[in-house]
Amino acid sequence: MSLMEKRDNRLFIHRDMEPVVLNHSVEIILTPQFYTFIRESLDVKFTYQAKQIAASLFDDYLDTSKEYQYHVYKCENEWCFFAYNIDEIDQFLESRGIEKHRVSKIYFAQQLSSELEEPIELNEKNILQTIDGTVTIIPSRFMESNLSYKALNLSELKLTSGITMGGSLNSFISLKETILLSSIFLILGSIFIVEGNRIKSSISNEDEKLTALLDENPTYTSSMIRKSILEKYRPIDKKERSKRQSIKDISKLLSAKSQLSWLMIKKETIQADIETSNKTISKQVNRNAKAKNFKVINNKLNIKVEKKI
Repeated sequence: MSLMEKRDNRLFIHRDMEPVVLNHSVEIILTPQFYTFIRESLDVKFTYQAKQIAASLFDDYLDTSKEYQYHVYKCENEWCFFAYNIDEIDQFLESRGIEKHRVSKIYFAQQLSSELEEPIELNEKNILQTIDGTVTIIPSRFMESNLSYKALNLSELKLTSGITMGGSLNSFISLKETILLSSIFLILGSIFIVEGNRIKSSISNEDEKLTALLDENPTYTSSMIRKSILEKYRPIDKKERSKRQSIKDISKLLSAKSQLSWLMIKKETIQADIETSNKTISKQVNRNAKAKNFKVINNKLNIKVEKKI
């Protein structure tokens, strides 16, 4: 039986699969036709550190005319790296009748390497099997005619480290990246609220002082004197507004591929460090920061922006 058929809302995705009709959500498992896989032993502890160097590992394996995304997870004592093209996957799914909003989770066939030591049949033309630790598609004509295929029930398999489909720029954003972005925006939002309340309180206190001063000194009610008092505090309000706007501009430079690592607000300047995932994103952040009148110090994938307040 071909494993392209629906198995409790899970599908193998391969180029020879037939179109399907879906009225429910599915989890899809990409075969090696849709990704490039590398296994490396690296002296790094965290996934985000491994992901930062993923692009450099695939330099000699990918079509430079395309833009790739990367997925990384720890596999035993090594790191498993996957490079895939979002547009290519999107277009293929659409050609087979699978709408993007139907895809609840995306996995890679390599994650089933232990289950595929014995071959399974994808269709009449191809089988899927683990060869030297790597899941591989093999044409059926290369196999013995009397070969027995393993029956694999996808619904019973435990799959982890999947990718969820993001809603912006047709990108796939992992749950960890989504949580990280939410945390960053929460921090920036808290800064806005704290700064706003402080400024509101400051203005309110100054208004109360001005009213009390006018009551005690009627001569201050002249327009010239009032104007002089207001001019004293107007620069303070202007500087606070500049701080809020600068923080807002920094937040617009952030995404799943450009993350805030450091923020400093001083009396005269605001500074931030932004970690980017690849050179393309680095150039984009650099360009957008300059458009917002930030001074940019570019150090490879780490970008420092600064603006006088």
